[in-house]
Amino acid sequence: MKNMSPARFISIGGLLTTMAVIFQSAPVFLPVIGLGFSPLSTLPVAIAAFLHIPLGITVYFAAALILAFIYIQEAIILFFTTGLLGIVIGTFLYRRGLVVSVILSGVILSLGMLSLTYIAGIAAFGDLTNSLSIPHTIVIFLAFSLVYVSIWNICLRKLINYLVRIKAFGNVVS
Repeated sequence: MKNMSPARFISIGGLLTTMAVIFQSAPVFLPVIGLGFSPLSTLPVAIAAFLHIPLGITVYFAAALILAFIYIQEAIILFFTTGLLGIVIGTFLYRRGLVVSVILSGVILSLGMLSLTYIAGIAAFGDLTNSLSIPHTIVIFLAFSLVYVSIWNICLRKLINYLVRIKAFGNVVS
């Protein structure tokens, strides 16, 4: 990261922020198909956090701010789940290892989903949470989160290894 100029930092941050906003806002503009693209907003935030933690945080907050102008519900979803997951995975996957990254990101995603459901009032799993008790909901969220983040961690690790191997990051990775 020491070799990254401010112009490159801003350019990469802007590109990754744009990608996060496009993926997260896809359900607004493509109602059925967009739901498949929305989880991909984790990827640009995770790549930014992998490259440089302050860059990841900047992309996270910039994408949430832009989404607040497009559709506030998608901004809240990014803030509590997909973006937060990207920050945690991008920060810990290579700095602390796969197991630590999976456990931490699983717990953070579960807490984000619980906050989304019980504080923001946006049901993470639709009507399922209304029919279950809170302890059952916590267990379901945690189990889902651990499986989901395991897939994300493995896929992101393979993608970053590939990008480093083909030198897509250039002199960014130090």
